[in-house]
Amino acid sequence: MSIFKNFILVVLNLIGEMWFGYSRKSEFYDEHATTKTKGGYFVFVALALIVVICVLTWLCIRIYR
Repeated sequence: MSIFKNFILVVLNLIGEMWFGYSRKSEFYDEHATTKTKGGYFVFVALALIVVICVLTWLCIRIYR
């Protein structure tokens, strides 16, 4: 359950950084993006990136249509 909570926190903060322009220290992401394997870390980051891109695309489409 903590992985899902950390994933949601990271994704929401990435969305906030990209869309609203506020920034967090990199230590925040180091604390919340911890996994036990290197492959798990890459999957975590890739999923977070995909979700952020999808949300930003959806928001842009909604705003500029």
